[in-house]
Amino acid sequence: MKVPPGPGGGRSLKVVLYSGIVVEHDAVSHSLGYKLEILRRLRDQGAPIELTVFTLASDQAAPEIRPLPSVATLTAMEEFWDADVHMFEFGMYYDLFDALFLIAPDRPILVIEHNTTPPALVDIPEVKIGCERSMIQRYNLIRAHHVACVSEFNLEIARSVGVPEERLSVLHLPPAHVSTHPARTEDGRRPGGPVRLLFVGRFVRSKGVLDLLKMAERLWAQGQDMTLTLVGNPRFSDPVVMEAIEHALAGHGASGALELVTSPDNAEMVGLFERSDCLVIPSYHEGYCVPVIEAYTAGCQVVAYDAGNLPNIVGGLGQVVTTGDVHALANAVSAVVGALGRSRSEGTPLIVPTSSGGLEEAQWRAAVAAHTAAYSAPAYEREFLRLFAELAGASPCGLDDHLESLVGGRREELAHR
Repeated sequence: MKVPPGPGGGRSLKVVLYSGIVVEHDAVSHSLGYKLEILRRLRDQGAPIELTVFTLASDQAAPEIRPLPSVATLTAMEEFWDADVHMFEFGMYYDLFDALFLIAPDRPILVIEHNTTPPALVDIPEVKIGCERSMIQRYNLIRAHHVACVSEFNLEIARSVGVPEERLSVLHLPPAHVSTHPARTEDGRRPGGPVRLLFVGRFVRSKGVLDLLKMAERLWAQGQDMTLTLVGNPRFSDPVVMEAIEHALAGHGASGALELVTSPDNAEMVGLFERSDCLVIPSYHEGYCVPVIEAYTAGCQVVAYDAGNLPNIVGGLGQVVTTGDVHALANAVSAVVGALGRSRSEGTPLIVPTSSGGLEEAQWRAAVAAHTAAYSAPAYEREFLRLFAELAGASPCGLDDHLESLVGGRREELAHR
């Protein structure tokens, strides 16, 4: 999208962003959308920036977005060859990511590394093939001037394909669903009601949904006073896992013990976090897991397996157990149910169970606030703007004085939030 030259009379900085898809309720799409929003804000303030988004498919009606079927089609686009800065999202294989090999060495490239589910954890044949191709395509990261990983765990992935340390950093993706009542206390939750467990993710084997259902059956059989809500999008789900969910619903859905929520909108998703007591994530692989941060901002406790990035993002403020150990998972959830039950029935202060011991609720909430600050929207924007200024400065267009001033001013403003 073209804009007039900047106040200094120089030409506009041409920025192209890429993603396999740009759709609602998708973490990689959210990552691209956040950058686009930040850059639009600079452009609207008079910064000399032209923005284009190339993607294979999109359900977004934005003027910058240009759906293209392949790299071959991309090579016919003037915006591609004229771009000063290129920004690629990478998680799953997509044809446009191979365009890195066509970009001139003096045009800086930023890649956001989101990670890919290991093929061994995937049962759907066409998805498994995509994951296998992603493992090979990940070597394209070596072509990037900088690789920003969404998690500390993903740093190891980038290092494994040979990206030098000086070209690596972490750029935590902020939560898509932020609670409107982050300061709510335990007294604000329904005293005396069942403890509400929440799962958010794809209904596939790698997310541990089958383990979660086994755990729930065990605790219900013990008489634990709890409910479980499963939230996800059936479109991206494994039929075998969906069949198991439907079977469990037949036994527990009518009583309200088990609930399935499909494709909620943003407001509904915030409401689900706010009404829940504990997020349970028994994943066998997580490159990031933003629902953990979303749960924390809503005052939810967290129980998770120790796979991938989960220990980092849980941050010692929840319970992390050995991946695949359903017995340990049940014990951790039982500790949450017991602690909340005692607090509610006896009117005593809540002691939040964590892997390193119990924390008084006020102490836990203060620690959560400090932990989630590093995952906040202001923290993300400030770090992204730093990377953007470096890339712009290294491009043929350079960093326009007005743009540099706007970026610097915004980063200073964000530092005080």
